[in-house]
Amino acid sequence: MVVDAPAAQPYDFSHDPAEKGGAMDGGCCGGSCGGGSSRPSGGSNDLKHTMRMAMAVNGLLGLLLLGAANATQAVSLWAAALLVLNHAAGHAVALVGLGRWPDSRLRLSMLQGAALAVAAVVLVVTAGRSIAGMAIPDVPLANLALLLAIGVTVATATLLFAGRRGTLTLRAIWLCARKDILPLGAGLVGLGASWLLLDGAPDAIVGAAVAAFLLPAAWALLREGSAGEGIAGRGR
Repeated sequence: MVVDAPAAQPYDFSHDPAEKGGAMDGGCCGGSCGGGSSRPSGGSNDLKHTMRMAMAVNGLLGLLLLGAANATQAVSLWAAALLVLNHAAGHAVALVGLGRWPDSRLRLSMLQGAALAVAAVVLVVTAGRSIAGMAIPDVPLANLALLLAIGVTVATATLLFAGRRGTLTLRAIWLCARKDILPLGAGLVGLGASWLLLDGAPDAIVGAAVAAFLLPAAWALLREGSAGEGIAGRGR
């Protein structure tokens, strides 16, 4: 991994754990999903524009999911909000690496990893309390929020491919969006089971599972950030 890459060079997303973990992250921009070239056709400026657009979409969607989670008390929505907001944070950190302060990206990645780990653990504890309290979420409204999130995820993955060289295919979109669609779809299943069983436990279990799924990503951010700081320190 290049620690002190010049700002003018395109950032290598294939080595960034913040960009590996999400649907609209390095996969759609960096070429790892297939169906296009390894960078947007317009170079670094187009890459920055793509990252800004993805950050804004993920940020707004995350805020919407947070509001829906407060209204419905669905643990799966809390988990979905954390998943999407982590993508927005990853895009923001990557933009710092592309900008005037590339060295700050490592510290910000460590901060992102720490915040993600704490939020995931809190969410798992919240899920346990929800199971113990037998809380039943507002299933119809929660389902609508998750369906909207799935639609936005697919639409954004499609738009992010629009400026790329290569063929836009359903398989390429699926490869970019699957790491969001699968957890969001699991949330729909958990909410459906809660509605059928009149029990909030399935929703809480799915939410806890999604949160636990984010812990390895948090650890990867912390580990790579600390390793990069160590390499940078030895290079000075």
